[in-house]
Amino acid sequence: MDLEYEDNYWAEDALFMERNSRDFAARIARINRNAEAICNCLRASKSVKDVYYPKYSSTRHFYDQYRTPAGGYGGLLSVTFRTRLGAMTFYDALETAKGPSLGTNFTLSCPYTLLAHYTELDWAAQYGVDPELVRMSIGLEDAAELCSAVERALVAVAQVEPSPT
Repeated sequence: MDLEYEDNYWAEDALFMERNSRDFAARIARINRNAEAICNCLRASKSVKDVYYPKYSSTRHFYDQYRTPAGGYGGLLSVTFRTRLGAMTFYDALETAKGPSLGTNFTLSCPYTLLAHYTELDWAAQYGVDPELVRMSIGLEDAAELCSAVERALVAVAQVEPSPT
């Protein structure tokens, strides 16, 4: 182990990790609640094709086997739309920070498949990955404000695409 291990963890990083861990349980509980609220807004829209979130997955029972008793389903979700135009409009109209990062205290959204698999979209599609998938990493904002931002983006979608039959 001495030949492979190098202690290069910066002392300031350790201090910040300890400080940030003090209220971690409260922060993740709020993120869990916010993510579920966003999922509920999205799932109620006729423009949305699918919402990918462990609570609503057919494989939820696997997740539940390892979830802590007071734990939620996390702050990461993905959404697909019935049309490409719907996905593009939603993403453009969604009033959140845009970017591919995870774990911030604020909500981030990104066109995940395009960012992660831009040069291999055909490969991703053969596994059922929608090229217009929008991924959201939910933060600590007020849940009502987040839902309102999602609702406004969904209204924008409804204005540009035909009604589903």
